[in-house]
Order: sequence, then C-alpha cells, then structure tokens
Amino acid sequence: MPKTHLPPGPKGTLLAGNVRQFVDRRLDFFTDVAREYGDLASLRFGPKRILLATHPDLIEQVLVTDAKHYIKHFGARMYSPVLGNGLVTSEGEFWLRQRRLSQPAFLKQRVNGYAPLMAELTDRMLGGWKAGASVNIHFEFSTLTSAIALKTLFDLEDPGDRERFTESLRSAFFVMSARFRSPFRLPTWFPTPANRQLARAVRELHTVVDGFIAQGRARGGTGTDLLSRLIAAQDDDGTRMTDRQLRDEMMTLYLAGHETTALTLTWSWYLLSQHPEAEAKLVAEWRRVLGGRTPTPDDLPNLPYTEAVLTEAMRVYPPVYLIGREATKELELGGYRVKKGWTVFMSQWVNHRDPRYFPEPEAFRPERWEEGLAKRLPKYAYYPFGGGPRVCIGNTFAQMEAAMILAAVGQKYRFTLDADAVIDLNPQITLLPRYGIPATLTPRSPT
Repeated sequence: MPKTHLPPGPKGTLLAGNVRQFVDRRLDFFTDVAREYGDLASLRFGPKRILLATHPDLIEQVLVTDAKHYIKHFGARMYSPVLGNGLVTSEGEFWLRQRRLSQPAFLKQRVNGYAPLMAELTDRMLGGWKAGASVNIHFEFSTLTSAIALKTLFDLEDPGDRERFTESLRSAFFVMSARFRSPFRLPTWFPTPANRQLARAVRELHTVVDGFIAQGRARGGTGTDLLSRLIAAQDDDGTRMTDRQLRDEMMTLYLAGHETTALTLTWSWYLLSQHPEAEAKLVAEWRRVLGGRTPTPDDLPNLPYTEAVLTEAMRVYPPVYLIGREATKELELGGYRVKKGWTVFMSQWVNHRDPRYFPEPEAFRPERWEEGLAKRLPKYAYYPFGGGPRVCIGNTFAQMEAAMILAAVGQKYRFTLDADAVIDLNPQITLLPRYGIPATLTPRSPT
C-alpha cells in the first residue's frame, strides 16, 4: 500500500509554493533538494504538486515501466503554440502514429547519408574563420547546426529564408521562456504585448514553414531531406501526414536537432579550453586516425576519445537539464502515492553530478568513460537524450553530427577563452551560456 503522505521537501510560500526558489536558483535548487531530501522529494509550484525523482530506478519506472500512464508535463505543453502537436507535445495514439511515420527517416543508414552535407557546411564555416579572430563559440556552432538542420530538414539553403525562420523562432521562444519562469500566466489569447509578440512570431513561422512544405510537395516527395521523406511516408492504412502535421513535426525536429547539438559542441569546447591535457589527447587521436582529413561516419568507431569527450561534456553540461511527466491516473512511486495530475520532474543536471555514480562529479574527466563506466552505471544515472518510448528520435543524428564537427573543427583551430569572459548558465528549455562563450581562434599546427 503506497504511503498517503508526501515525500519530504522544502517549505515554500502559501500561494506560490517553491516557485521563487526554483526561478532564483533553478539548477542549484534541484541539486540541494535532492541532496537534502533524498531520491524522491516533494515540491509545489503554485497549485501544482511536483515530485523530484533522482534515483535511477525511479526514473526508469516513470520513463519506461509506467510510461503509458504519464504524459508530458505542464511546462512542455506550454510550448504547444510554437511546436503545435509534434512529437514533443503530442500524446497517445496520435503521438504513436507520428513516431511510427517519422522513425524510418532516422535509421542509421539514412542518417549517415547526411554526413557529406555536414562536412561541407562545416568546411564552409571554417573557410570564413581567420586566425586571431574573436568569436562567440555558441553563436558559431548554433549558426552551423541551424544551417545543417534546415538543409537536412527542408533542403533549404537561402540565407534570407534561414534568417527569417530563425529570428521568428527566437522571438517566439523568448516569450515562451518568460512565461515558463512566471508563477502566474495570463492565457495566450489575452492581448498583452508579450502575447501579441508571440502571435506575430507564430504567424510568421507558420507562413515560412508552410511555404517550405509547399515546395516539398512540389518536388513530389523525391528529395533526400527529412521533409520529403515525411511527405512520402504512409501509415499501415495508407494515410499520410497532413500539412499541419508536417509543420508541427518540422518545427519540433528543427528545435530538437539544432540547439542541443550546438550546446554539446559549445560546452565541449569550453571544457577543452580549460583542460589542455584532454585537448592534447584528443588532437593526438585525430592526427593518428584522420591525419587532417574530414571525418566520415566510418571513422567514428575509431575515435573513442572523441566520443568520451562528448559524453563527458553532456554529463557536466547536459543540453536538456530537466524533463517531466504528468500522471494520468493514481500511481505509486518510491512507496508514495502519485495522484492524477501530479508531475514528476527528473533532472539530468542532478543525476549527472551525483557522486554515487560519478566520483569527482564536478571534474571534467573524459577518461572515466574509457574505463567501461557506461556498462557499470544504472541505466538512468546518465540519460542526456531522455529514455523509454519517448527517447529522442534524433539521438543518432545528433551524436554523429557532434563528433564529426568536433573533429573537423579541432584539427584546424583551437579556442582560447577571453581573459575577461564571464561564463554563467542560463537554464531555459536548454542549458544556454548566459553571455555566450567569447574566445580567440588560433590555427592548429599540422604536427
């Protein structure tokens, strides 16, 4: 019989609960709660009851064992004005159908087919860099992964269209992120300045993406881009995605396939700039295996330290630092009752820095993954791509893209962090650097 009382947790205010503590300290707040109150703690955001689960077994129960009895949490659903009813926000049979239609586009063989494009666009970026130039690492890699995403998603190369799309998306998510941080929110239909800004951005996004879809349909679904493949995909009963479904999926895939990879590369290079011994070992691996040439997917199994660096970077700075699920019926978790409508939060930031599984958790030590750590860990001690039926559909794409770009860039340049750089975290939907990562480009010597 589950316990009827709540798990322990920090006290909050009468009306807002723990919202102010969350907004003020977010990552540190979750870490402190887990360390003080244990593997299952109780919080409250206004009227919403939150459970913070940090033991791998509890996380597996939510994401895998009881997955059919949970839906995406209220925070994720807030982004539906932008993402529509795509894979991130949809539920039930509709989600299952969309996942089934989308999955073939992410098979390894098809993903590998995008490698030449990734290499070409990376080389194009490198061709525009100059020795001694000052760059913002996050801006550079965000621009690159955006170009790769838009080309692989929409077969889009026009810089004007790309800028129009990304600016509208940035504007929409700025408003949505502000809404997420606010304890009290007016409905999106209420004509506040922020809601009007959101509506304009969403209309612009819909217009742009609908134009991409029209071009894709005009090609007859014969292209190699993901849009063409989704246009051609059909379910067992012969039905295909509507334009609205295509738009929602493409918006979702762009966001998921662009910013998270950019952040993996951003934080990897920041960490490498602070750990020259790890960078030297990485460069030695590239010289031994690649000899200066652009990597291909076939090279990646021969680059274990490259994989270890990226894996460790996603441990220290997970691009997605928090996921949540809302119970659709009364359930049990960790011996406690989870009522219908309650939300369970799981934080990669907390789990990836848990000293029970990662000795010296604050230290950047890629070598820990060379020692067979992944096989010894409980499954959900490390989960940068989520898990269960809703594990990130593009994880193979993202891992290949990050490894290829890291090796291609790192053979030509190293980054020297500016002496006056202020590195701070800005947890939004993803774990952003608040002020970017300013650095100077130094050409890598060929030997």
